[in-house]
Amino acid sequence: MRKFILLAACSLIVSQLRADPELKGTPNELTQFLTRVPKAAQVTGEGELKVQADRAIITLKITTESKSLQGALRLNQEMRSKLINYLKGQDVPVDRVQASRFSSTPKYGMFSDNAKSYRVENFIKITAQGEKEFQAASGAVDSWPEVQYQGIEVEQDNKEELKRQVIAKACDNANERRKIYEEKFGVRLVPKWFSPGLTGLKSPQQASDKQYDRSYSSSPTGASLPVGGLVEVQETGSSFGELTFTAQVTVEYSVEAK
Repeated sequence: MRKFILLAACSLIVSQLRADPELKGTPNELTQFLTRVPKAAQVTGEGELKVQADRAIITLKITTESKSLQGALRLNQEMRSKLINYLKGQDVPVDRVQASRFSSTPKYGMFSDNAKSYRVENFIKITAQGEKEFQAASGAVDSWPEVQYQGIEVEQDNKEELKRQVIAKACDNANERRKIYEEKFGVRLVPKWFSPGLTGLKSPQQASDKQYDRSYSSSPTGASLPVGGLVEVQETGSSFGELTFTAQVTVEYSVEAK
């Protein structure tokens, strides 16, 4: 019995210790206390920057099939030669066309251990440095059924500098909005919270047989930014010639009276 009473008393003491603090005072005293509680506001700024892409790397796949491995390899080599000659005729330099190693896959019959046919694949990467070369590489997909589009990677030499520029635009936009809020509401906003922003780029590969999409996009994944706040940077493109960088910056301010 004594142990039960002792446990009950301890539980009561612990519950009192964990209780929320109680505010006491007159209405005026409570009003003065609440006015001293820091108030916060978030301001978001956006930035956009459009630039010309330096180059695009288009990946094509050549697929051939024959009853013999030698025949499938020969057909693939012939198709690769046709593709390279086609690109040369479109003024695409040969040194910007790179072929990978051949890969072969045997196909077996349902009730036989012998290969029924052989399928050979070879990947070709074409570096295009202009809209004309980009159209030439894309046109090869429409010229032969053995050629399939696999994806595109866009390269920009000064990408990090462009990201810094678009982030600066977003910060300027946030500052402009901050000034408007201060003027209209008669307060002063002081930056109080920052965290390292995360940004990066990734290019999803979109591939399908006999179909291809010339649009591409990327979004942030991993490099730290030199500014604080919540920062998001995205890169999108609708054609070879133009890339669009966008940034969104969110900064938290403490609200003070002027």
